[in-house]
Amino acid sequence: MKKLIVFDLDGTLAESKSPLDTEMLSLLHELLRNVKVAVISGGDWVQFEKQLLSNLPNDE
Repeated sequence: MKKLIVFDLDGTLAESKSPLDTEMLSLLHELLRNVKVAVISGGDWVQFEKQLLSNLPNDE
């Protein structure tokens, strides 16, 4: 079983400097329920939050 899955953000999960679309967000959210996920990016933290983190559901 995979213990960690790593994705690049721009050009893989989303268009460059664009937020993830609804389908990708849904798929990523489902994946996060089952395995650890790392997302890498060459952008700054503010851009990373805008593109990815602020769009993910906040599960408790």
